[in-house]
Amino acid sequence: GAEFAVPFDHLVLAVGAVPRFPDHPGIAQRAFTFKSLQDAVRLRNHVIGMLERADAEPDPQRRKALLRFVVAGGGFAGAELIGGLNDFVRGALGFYTNLSPEDVSLVLVHPGERILPELSPELAAYAAERLQARGVTLRLGVRVCDVVPEGVVLNDGETLATETLIWAAGNRPHPLIQHLGLPTNPRGAAKVEPTLQVEGHANVWAIGDCAAVPDARTGALAPATAQHAERQAAVLAHNLHAILRGRRGKPKLKAFQHRSRGSLAVLGYQTAVAEVYGLKFSGLLAWWLWRAVYLTKLPSLEKKIRVALDWTVNLFFPRDIVQTMEAVSPAAVWEDKRLLTREVPLAEVSE
Repeated sequence: GAEFAVPFDHLVLAVGAVPRFPDHPGIAQRAFTFKSLQDAVRLRNHVIGMLERADAEPDPQRRKALLRFVVAGGGFAGAELIGGLNDFVRGALGFYTNLSPEDVSLVLVHPGERILPELSPELAAYAAERLQARGVTLRLGVRVCDVVPEGVVLNDGETLATETLIWAAGNRPHPLIQHLGLPTNPRGAAKVEPTLQVEGHANVWAIGDCAAVPDARTGALAPATAQHAERQAAVLAHNLHAILRGRRGKPKLKAFQHRSRGSLAVLGYQTAVAEVYGLKFSGLLAWWLWRAVYLTKLPSLEKKIRVALDWTVNLFFPRDIVQTMEAVSPAAVWEDKRLLTREVPLAEVSE
């Protein structure tokens, strides 16, 4: 909690994004988020806790409420999350003698007409079909508007009895960007030049989800995806090197431009959809492609071997369902947060 000043010659802002909640405090306080490893561990332990409680619950209606898991948002994060969660919950039922598959309900709530709008309609339709075949319920054309003690309230008036809402319905740039007093677009992202310098600040740079980065090739803003942020980092490194280690005179800076390689989404065990360089894949082939791509992204040979061995073990053995920490509710996490409340001008930071 201590504050201290760090002088700088160049400042790079890569603080990412935070979940974007509607203007209703109940959702922000009671929904699980899914952006960090800590979020994933907390959610995993909560789900195991729900299974433990449901196994000892004599009331059938109450048991079904404990085993109903609602995910808000049908983009990449929401679709991949509910696919993996569905596999985890249904795969764990064999350890609980009082639970049956009919007790479990996983619901994906999405305001659009189809899930995965970033993909082609054919792949999105395949993804929806596979999720439904695996027991996932899709609620399209509706959105979560409130969370009450009885469950999740949808904007069509229906209340889903549940104790688990996972929010994957969009992000917004980190509020630090606005607190620094930098120029921002309506979403709150820092406005940057194609060279990734923040407008009006030659020694302040921003990349990734917290920045509105124009693509020099198309003129449009780059989407907030990992492959674009990775390419932005390479351009940023080149430009910083040109300024700090370049020859005398005006350094030649690169402008960011990138052609998307495609998109992949895993929908659960051995099922995925992929669109790479205009080619479309689905099913087991897309699943292996998804794993191969992510394996190549890991930073060292040791990490690659560890992850590959872990994936191989999971092919033959059920997942571990041991809780590794105490299950903590979203409300408890919300109460423990320390939000940045005062504005800090950039001049004060640089001093």
